[in-house]
Amino acid sequence: MDVSSKHLILKILLSISLSLIIIILSYNEIFWLTFWSFLNVPSVTPAFSDFDALNIFLSYKKMGLNPYIENPESHSIHKLLIYPSVWLNLTDILNLNNEFNFKFVSFLILFTYFYVLIDFYFRFKSKALGFFLLIFFFSTTNFILIERLNVEIIIFCLIYFALLNKKEIIQLVFYFISVALKIFPIFSIFMFIGKKKIFFLILAFSIIYLFLIREEIFLISNNVIEYALIPAYGANSISKALYFYSMKFGYLVNDNNYQLFKLLITIFFILYGLFLFLINFSFSKTKEIYKEISIEKKMLLAGGGIFIGTFAISSNFDYRLVFLTLTFPYLINKLNFKLLLLYSFILIICFNSLLYSGDPYSLNYFLKAVFVYSFKIFLYSINCYYYGVILNKYIRINF
Repeated sequence: MDVSSKHLILKILLSISLSLIIIILSYNEIFWLTFWSFLNVPSVTPAFSDFDALNIFLSYKKMGLNPYIENPESHSIHKLLIYPSVWLNLTDILNLNNEFNFKFVSFLILFTYFYVLIDFYFRFKSKALGFFLLIFFFSTTNFILIERLNVEIIIFCLIYFALLNKKEIIQLVFYFISVALKIFPIFSIFMFIGKKKIFFLILAFSIIYLFLIREEIFLISNNVIEYALIPAYGANSISKALYFYSMKFGYLVNDNNYQLFKLLITIFFILYGLFLFLINFSFSKTKEIYKEISIEKKMLLAGGGIFIGTFAISSNFDYRLVFLTLTFPYLINKLNFKLLLLYSFILIICFNSLLYSGDPYSLNYFLKAVFVYSFKIFLYSINCYYYGVILNKYIRINF
């Protein structure tokens, strides 16, 4: 048996073992709550509550109600659907209301996720990458992603497979499935920049798709929660938090000007990101344009693109930080040892932001929020900067 076969067996066995442990725990509420509470995760029942919420939204549809609009039958937590309606079709087809089906599909999702993380390490065989992946794996961000079984897990796996598959048609299939399921993966589109014709074709079809589901996008955007929490990131999270503080203590921002304030914060981060992007972007007509793109660069363009795009225009719970793991291989090669140590410290803080709880209007909580969000803005900054570094070698813009 060769080394690659041994690695494959190891990846499968580890993935099965980890998935089975989680599934077994999910059958006992006490064990489930105790286990996740021990890991400092605010656990809830039923197990995999975010994934189970799809059954709730499907029940609204079957009652003849619009799951995008609050109704008298709305769940206390899962009131409004914030996913494309294709999820309801999948939930119905897979009959996820059946407990066995639900647990079996949950097992498959967990197995795929653990397999991807393990394969990620083996594919690069870098000690530094292993260290960074361990930082993420043993973080509260990863724990709550697993505990809730949020659909971000599925999107992450699809993007990973799109990046690593050598057949272009398969790459396109994974990409378009991810966009159909969650929309925001469109920010990963620059992973195709190495093939210009394919890139522009994908861009055209992506825009057409977004146009066709524009009504759903409008409903989803209205339903998206603006998380004003430490375990969140994004321009809208920052503006919402400042709004709450302003309303509490009688400052400038109020109900009358909040929408304008939010727009200004969004514009600021877009312009700030564009400035960092352009630092290393040349408009020279004679600059060399590369034809081949490495997997490390593609990964940063995908994972970093999703983080940059969602940071600039929305509010996001820290589940979505999982996509930052895709930026690790490129940044490990670019940053020197001291900067990698600093970066690892920042990741530890940001990936474990669930630990920083307290009274949201206390000075202590405010200072912790400023501390954590400053680091998340740093992550936004470094990704914007290296986005410009990479795309400068693949895009020529002449005026």
